Amino acid sequence: MKYLMIVVLIAYLFILVPSCKTSSSIPSSETSFEEPKRITDVLAEIGLEARPITNDHQSTHLQETYEIYINQPLDHKDISKGYFKQKIYLSHSSFGAPMVMYLSGYNSPNNRYISEPTYMLNANQINVEHRFFGDSGPEEIPFEYLTIEQAAADHHNIVKTLKKVYSSPWLSTGISKGGQTTIYHRYYYPEDVEASVVYVAPLNLDVEDERIYTFLENVGTEECRNKVLAYQLELLMNYDFALGFFQDMTEEKGYEYGVPLEEAFELSIFEYGFAFWQWSGDCASIPETDSSIREKIEHLFNIDAPGFFTASTMTDIFPFFYQSYTEMGMYGYRIAPFEDLTREFTQDVSNYEVFIPDEFKLTYDGSVHSEVEKWLDSSAEDMVFIYGENDPWSATGYEPTGENNLYRFVIENGNHRSRVAHLSPKELKQFKDSINLWLNN
Repeated sequence: MKYLMIVVLIAYLFILVPSCKTSSSIPSSETSFEEPKRITDVLAEIGLEARPITNDHQSTHLQETYEIYINQPLDHKDISKGYFKQKIYLSHSSFGAPMVMYLSGYNSPNNRYISEPTYMLNANQINVEHRFFGDSGPEEIPFEYLTIEQAAADHHNIVKTLKKVYSSPWLSTGISKGGQTTIYHRYYYPEDVEASVVYVAPLNLDVEDERIYTFLENVGTEECRNKVLAYQLELLMNYDFALGFFQDMTEEKGYEYGVPLEEAFELSIFEYGFAFWQWSGDCASIPETDSSIREKIEHLFNIDAPGFFTASTMTDIFPFFYQSYTEMGMYGYRIAPFEDLTREFTQDVSNYEVFIPDEFKLTYDGSVHSEVEKWLDSSAEDMVFIYGENDPWSATGYEPTGENNLYRFVIENGNHRSRVAHLSPKELKQFKDSINLWLNN
């Protein structure tokens, strides 16, 4: 689940933010609040060492940013197992402002990303790196402690600690895997925050949820689906020629794959059928039949299907693949349309075989997702879910039953980049009114 930000979203937010500042009921940092001490001193009093860093973001209301490492037990059920340091970025507006907890779900290499709710509320923000990603883990990772429940306990510990000084309402949010992480934290600790905004987050109910494959067979128009398939077939029917251009483009990009070149070539073509709908959905962007093979390969790299199989991706987000095949679920590739054209893969592909090294013997347990779904259906409150209509991950996205206080917005023709900025005026009003109510309830 690759994540990107788009210029349109940022431009829209700078239009949206001023209108939010005028709200009389959403908590705002514009309220006068005296800062009696330096932020580093205040945080030191609750046991946190904060290092001031340069702002990488463009927010005007977040004037100070700090890098903080917080001690977390490897095993929250047995602290004798030891500790690791978890990285968070604190972007500070005022101790009297709301706090937005952005759960990245992955690594957080910088403090650049400021969430939509943070802008809308003039809030403080913490950007939380997930356990065992990036800098947040011991040198040798004990993967048996990389579980949904352990990560949720990390986030509960962060909330409990920072609420000692940030006591205004809290909102949690996350995108894709970060959205899943937001749901999990809310499931285990529903009272930690007043509201949650969940973006494009799947809730798979099997290691390979069949709803994904059904979705891909029906997404968009028949004409566009046929064009996607014809494009894939064209590359395989010109295998050697296309592979040569694939190698050239790989060298231009400086990519090194975690699998042999020929496997990366075929996997990228399979992945295109998912990635096109996830990140684009623009049928006009697919090269026409009479375009050159080089143009077709350039398009494959523009969608960045090959980037999924680089050695750096396989290493950097290996914890994601570990979680996918132990608790969260993943997708693979059905190759029936490509029979007799492939050389490396002659049967359906499980990404377990691609991304999980032989020394790991993983067993999938979907019990947490099953219980989370039951909780969402019955007891969850004050959450918004946003999905893109054409995003394959929406196939397994959560659909509220209407029995409790949850809302789902689906962006027409939207993809994995769907955000609040893409809501209609009517939907945006409902969104803002709901957040307003929940934070002031």
